[in-house]
Amino acid sequence: MSSSPVLGQFLWHELLTTDPAAGAGFYSKVFGWNAQAWEGDAAYTMLAHASGPVGGARVVGKDALADKAGPSWLTYVGVPDLTAALAAVEARGGRVIHPVTGLSSDGGRYAVIADPQGAAIGLYEPGAGMSSGGAGPMSGPVAWHELTAEDPAAALHFYKGIFGWDVLATHDMGGDVGSYSIFGIGTTQMGGAFKRARDGSSTRPRWLIYVHVPGVTASVATVLAAGGKVLNGPHQVPGGNWVAQVVDSHGVYLAIHGPKEAAASAPKAPAKPKARAAAKPKAEVKPAAAKPKVKVKAKKKAKKKTKSPAKRKAAPKRKVASKHKVKAKSKAKSKGKAKARKAPRRGK
Repeated sequence: MSSSPVLGQFLWHELLTTDPAAGAGFYSKVFGWNAQAWEGDAAYTMLAHASGPVGGARVVGKDALADKAGPSWLTYVGVPDLTAALAAVEARGGRVIHPVTGLSSDGGRYAVIADPQGAAIGLYEPGAGMSSGGAGPMSGPVAWHELTAEDPAAALHFYKGIFGWDVLATHDMGGDVGSYSIFGIGTTQMGGAFKRARDGSSTRPRWLIYVHVPGVTASVATVLAAGGKVLNGPHQVPGGNWVAQVVDSHGVYLAIHGPKEAAASAPKAPAKPKARAAAKPKAEVKPAAAKPKVKVKAKKKAKKKTKSPAKRKAAPKRKVASKHKVKAKSKAKSKGKAKARKAPRRGK
């Protein structure tokens, strides 16, 4: 098996859809992606998010590959030698459903195969004009890749001979699902595989992509508002994250993955208002210093008010005393006047 850095790496994703807008509607609303014509071929639509390209999009009825594979998310895995890889595919019971196709500007070449159980997947040999390292399985918005198959163990044995994937761990899921196998290269987990359910949620063996979102609950609501459907979930998975399997507005299966709520970014939002609030006391310093003066005046007024009742209470006592004196004086004067009036009479 080759030790090439691209071997077994998930390098590209394509939306094969019946949507004439090729992902510009549903995926823009749910994930915030942009859709635009590829500069290398105006008939090919590129999908991108804020950090860079996500993949491409092809319209069923207008593209030969989309017609062959049907509505789905098609994943491309790196191989160092496409010719040798396709020979191994056919030798192991797979078949080529789209022949080797070269990309312009030495972008490499690709082909699409169906594994022995019918799941479609792309093989991509990067050219000299492409990065030799490719993209890791957890980079970009696609966080996980999952295969549903009639016989997961046999399917992973097939892919080991093509991409070098090993089964790194298994988890008992119980019921008809049985074991969930995690595969990868070395100690790096690349994806999972399990037995296809018989409940009608998956009509055939397929590859499913998991798109990372900030909050699964909000994304599920957006999926429904954008015309999609929820097949199952949200439910928690090992590691603490939540997942939900959905169908887009034109019948393509995919899944979303992330925390239940977008709680990680919520506490950061008030950081800016806090910075502004810290600046406000500078403008309030003067009014704050002026307030004690108002309080001092109020205290002085309060003191005057407290003294005046005492004065008013004491005044009646003094007034009462003065009334008695006035009466005594008035009696003395009246007696004096009476004597004065009588005296002249005695003199006559």
